[in-house]
Amino acid sequence: MFLNDPALRRIAADTNDVLPEHLWRHDTATPEPIGDLARILHKTACDFTDSTTNVDQALTRVGVLAETARQGLAARADLHIASYHQTLTDALVARERHTVLGTALVTCYHAWRNHRPIGDGDERYLLLRRCDPSRGVATLKRNDPHTWLVVPDAEAAGVFDIPYPDRVVGEVTETEHEWTPTAYIARPHHQAPPATVYPLPACGDLASACRSLLRWWHLRHSDTWRNRTPNQLDPAELAHLST
Repeated sequence: MFLNDPALRRIAADTNDVLPEHLWRHDTATPEPIGDLARILHKTACDFTDSTTNVDQALTRVGVLAETARQGLAARADLHIASYHQTLTDALVARERHTVLGTALVTCYHAWRNHRPIGDGDERYLLLRRCDPSRGVATLKRNDPHTWLVVPDAEAAGVFDIPYPDRVVGEVTETEHEWTPTAYIARPHHQAPPATVYPLPACGDLASACRSLLRWWHLRHSDTWRNRTPNQLDPAELAHLST
């Protein structure tokens, strides 16, 4: 999974920015104001990560408490649960602190980001559904000035139910008004596509073009494929590819 860090995941959910690491750490040693912002952001990110663990532990205790209550209710039709007030209070306090830290994290990130532009270069990262990290991330690798190779992370491959995590599943090409996806599976350590290439319908934006590739491979490995090409799909199937 690409976004396995709680702070980076929260930033992606709120801003749609996908970072490969805590990029602000490179600024924490600088004496200028950007360094001050980076140090504050780094401290807040560490606190947020610790808070995520604390909330998870608190909710786990609530879950154990709830299961104990259910068992008692089934056995005796009564509820006598030791320390349930404290357990629930601890969970609520952990949640409130986590909420405050989450807001502070995003605020600090915006402040740092306003002074630190991040260029795409020849590799960029994209949420497959805007501001929804649970749908996974696509790594885009520049193939030419207008074309990007698409590599889904393990989370995206699991969500779209395809057997190609961390592999090139095709490419997307930017035209004047749209993005055109072309599906193929690149052989390991070989950039040239194999003979089987599937041109797909054009999409209105980059994210939908990437999703189209993953939806095609899901269909390609399903029982409904029936050895068809994209040109042989019915209108509803074609529309689903490009949503």
